[in-house]
Amino acid sequence: MPVGQKAIFYEERTSTAQGSAEPGSIVWSLVQESPGGNLPPEPAIRAEATIPGKDVQLRMTIRRNTDQTLPASHIIEMIFLTPEGFDGGGVDNILRVAMKSSEQDAGSPLIGIPAKIADGFFLVALNDTKADEDANLTLLRGQDWIDVPVVYKTGRRALLTMEKGIPGEKVFDEALKAWQTKTAG
Repeated sequence: MPVGQKAIFYEERTSTAQGSAEPGSIVWSLVQESPGGNLPPEPAIRAEATIPGKDVQLRMTIRRNTDQTLPASHIIEMIFLTPEGFDGGGVDNILRVAMKSSEQDAGSPLIGIPAKIADGFFLVALNDTKADEDANLTLLRGQDWIDVPVVYKTGRRALLTMEKGIPGEKVFDEALKAWQTKTAG
């Protein structure tokens, strides 16, 4: 039975609304997904975050990229689910995803380009130069928390911060090892 790690959803204070910090949980798992093209499925990192107080959910998948038309070493896919009548109008954009050692830490951004695919659906293409890929993999492997800054349709900003914990560490470790053997081959 997967154990939920800590997730916190912070909303910035605006002229009409208080800032807030809503607790939630995140469940990490290893899933099988194709890295692109006709390649067979391989391990990918999956996170399911739930913030009950805001009725917000995020499904995040981190996988290797082998699609030559997309200059990226890895893809982070994010699907945000917000309820009907969500006060922010939905997630309109994501900013640079960062990895950090503790919840309070400022963090280091992953080197990549976020792109909106559709309402609530985003991809982050991590840079595929050797130096950037090494830096990103070091952050993914070594840091315990992930920050996903979002912008609502209303312009208000929020931050979803997620703890890897032991289950997340294990999932990252297994996926990164599997990817290493694929890229070394």
